[in-house]
Amino acid sequence: MVGVGIIDRGNLERGEMEIKLWWSDKIKCPETMGAATNFFQAMIKRLIVGEIRYGPAKKEQKYMTRLRLELNEYKKKGNMEQLINIANYALLESMAPENGKFHFDSAVESVTRGKV
Repeated sequence: MVGVGIIDRGNLERGEMEIKLWWSDKIKCPETMGAATNFFQAMIKRLIVGEIRYGPAKKEQKYMTRLRLELNEYKKKGNMEQLINIANYALLESMAPENGKFHFDSAVESVTRGKV
């Protein structure tokens, strides 16, 4: 079982919170989880700064447009910072969708599986 949980460490004065990732002991993937943990932490830091600067997610911010621009820049330069931005824009798009067809369907077929 793989999961994510939020643990309130009780230090409300400093506003600290810990997000704990867990997975089955049968799954041996320490390198993947270490990299994922670092990536998630980088995402969270940038989301916090963004919320302080710009407030909560808003449709007017056009996150899908921003995601496409970041993806184009990543293709040119290969900077991991763009990958973090892409991930954050994907999350923000799910919170304040620019796409008028936004919905969730977990049964959708992958457009890349077996093709790349």
